[in-house]
Amino acid sequence: MSAYWEKRRETLRVAAALACLCVVYLILAMTSLHTNSVTVDEFGHLPAGLNLLNTGDYRYCELNPPLMNALSAVPMKLQGIEITLPRDFPEKYRHSFWDNGYLFMEQHRLDYHQLFVRSRYVTVLLVLLLGIVAFFWGRMLVPAHANRAGILASLIWFEPNIMAHARLVTTDAGIALFAVLSLFTLHRYTAKPTWARAIACGASLGLAQVVKFTALYLFPTHVAASLVLVWKQPELRTRRFLLQVLTIFIVCTIVVDGSYGFDGLFKSAHALAFKSTPFQAISSSPAAGLPIPFPEEFLLALDRQLADVQLDTPSFLFGKSYSGGKWYYFLALLAIKTPIPLLVLGALAGHIAIAGKGLPRLATLLLLFPAFTVVFMFSCFSSKQIGLRMILPAIALLWIWIATTLASVDWSRNARRAIGLLLAWFVFETVLVYPDYLAYFNQFAGGSGKGYRYAVDSNSDWGQDLPALGAYMKQQHIDDIQLLYFGRVDPGIYGINYQVPIGGLTPGLVGISRSLYGRGYFLYDHGRLAWAEPIDVDKLHAVFVATIGRTIDIYRIPPTGGAPL
Repeated sequence: MSAYWEKRRETLRVAAALACLCVVYLILAMTSLHTNSVTVDEFGHLPAGLNLLNTGDYRYCELNPPLMNALSAVPMKLQGIEITLPRDFPEKYRHSFWDNGYLFMEQHRLDYHQLFVRSRYVTVLLVLLLGIVAFFWGRMLVPAHANRAGILASLIWFEPNIMAHARLVTTDAGIALFAVLSLFTLHRYTAKPTWARAIACGASLGLAQVVKFTALYLFPTHVAASLVLVWKQPELRTRRFLLQVLTIFIVCTIVVDGSYGFDGLFKSAHALAFKSTPFQAISSSPAAGLPIPFPEEFLLALDRQLADVQLDTPSFLFGKSYSGGKWYYFLALLAIKTPIPLLVLGALAGHIAIAGKGLPRLATLLLLFPAFTVVFMFSCFSSKQIGLRMILPAIALLWIWIATTLASVDWSRNARRAIGLLLAWFVFETVLVYPDYLAYFNQFAGGSGKGYRYAVDSNSDWGQDLPALGAYMKQQHIDDIQLLYFGRVDPGIYGINYQVPIGGLTPGLVGISRSLYGRGYFLYDHGRLAWAEPIDVDKLHAVFVATIGRTIDIYRIPPTGGAPL
């Protein structure tokens, strides 16, 4: 009887610990999301989802699958919010990601920020679910130390890059959740192949596909896991197992098709106007006349993304701008945007794995193979390298592997204390950088205040500090300011009276977004867009005044000054 009550007490202690972690995560996420202005990609994602829910037209999700956009827009749909297209709105822009963003902003200026705040709560809750899935997966991976593994895995909430995107209306945190959920259900299926688990695995794989196209990299993992399972367990070489594996992919296809209302199915490549090189190759192949069992709008959105990846998008790393991709871009970002204690714990987990300890090989495969695949594909085959957010699923999977590998070992008392200190440091890093999670960099890069020297865009400055700038101007009694702002939203929405000094700076104050030190950008200027080249501060001959948040530098141009841009 005493063993029974001891087990009950242990369960209650673990439940209490998980609940405490949930509460701390929710407090950090829900309070900090109010402080960020609408970031670059949020600007288009939310209107796309709202238009989809209001019209049922999937063409509004022209660059992404629809699920995250639709989920994020549910709070606005419940409020009856709409976007009205003007009669003279050009047909070619009717479904444009960015043009509908501008329409939405102009039609809802008074409550614009609050509408995004409410929709951000959806992402916060989805990442809450990510931590819970990690908890149960951790318990399953290390049954001998289930409670320890589950709690360590749930610390995924406090990875600062996860936290940064947990509070935004984009697809990045969503794909981290659904990729982990898909692989968790695959692990459950490989542990005990049944029809119910095969269906659950297929459903979660399908949901991941309609969140973000990064999920396509899950297919090799599912195939590899099935082959490994058959190789290690000859008794599974049966028609029943083959049919179950086939069912996974059939259910996945049904979920994708159903997400688009089963509309536009079985079109051939000949019938679709593809623009990307991979799809054009398919269109010119002998298989081009075969019907494709996926929705037309899903295929066209994927084609647009592939075409976008092929563009010569400017990137910035280690203080230098360049065109095209570099194979080490994401590895470098992981080195400077991952907390140092997590890097140490990762190295320790790697040592354990090399020594032949830690997780079983199949479990390691399910975690590391998709993580490495995502990093490899974006590193070597993408010219669009603009942020660590692009490999967020890999970060989530790597943390779960590190946490469960560490939990699987019986450590000495001193080793437990050392690991505990590293974990405390890891969590403290996330609390310390509050609320500026997007701008987080570790001490190798000089901390969050200096990371922009190494990487910009969504790595540090994604246009999130307009509320802080407005508060600063009010506190300092500044009536207006010259502003070079990296973002899509009109700063006037946040009460900022500004001028965009494209013709040249004049004496007075100027605010400069740090992303503009590394790249050019189309600046919003009272209803029009104006191109600004990357800014060299040394040539401005200006006096530094202050930094707003961690993204906008304020300078004073002296009365005798003034400088061209």
